[in-house]
Amino acid sequence: MRHYEVVFLVHPDQSDQVPGMVERYEALVERGGGRVHRKEDWGRRQLTFPIAKIHKAHFLLMNIEVNRETLNELESAFRFNDAVIRNLIVKRKEAITGNSRIYEEELKEKEKERERDQRREQEQPRRAAEGDDDAAAQVKEEAPKAPVETANEEGTS
Repeated sequence: MRHYEVVFLVHPDQSDQVPGMVERYEALVERGGGRVHRKEDWGRRQLTFPIAKIHKAHFLLMNIEVNRETLNELESAFRFNDAVIRNLIVKRKEAITGNSRIYEEELKEKEKERERDQRREQEQPRRAAEGDDDAAAQVKEEAPKAPVETANEEGTS
């Protein structure tokens, strides 16, 4: 069996069907006696140039080890699936199991977003508490004035 790197682009309107498609292709590989070494979902990305008036696509990468017959079945599955707009299969000398650079960048971005969201969540209660303190301070400032004014009015009458 040989090692291959498979990249395929899915139509952006079909992005919700991607997990099912990946499972089908994995099952096809395993049914043929092959093995999936890694799979990465790079998500929706902007295309460098439009393909059939489509400007974005959902990118996926799989590193597999299969025989030629199974690879032909996989190519046929890509060809007859309207959701797959492009695919590329490259023969590799060995299995690649580590994360790709693109996926590493994607993970770093997600981590930054997660940290940013955590900071925002931590700042919201603090801001709310500061806002409550400001409101309490305004009430305290207004509270002494109100009784004094009423006392003055009562005393003058």
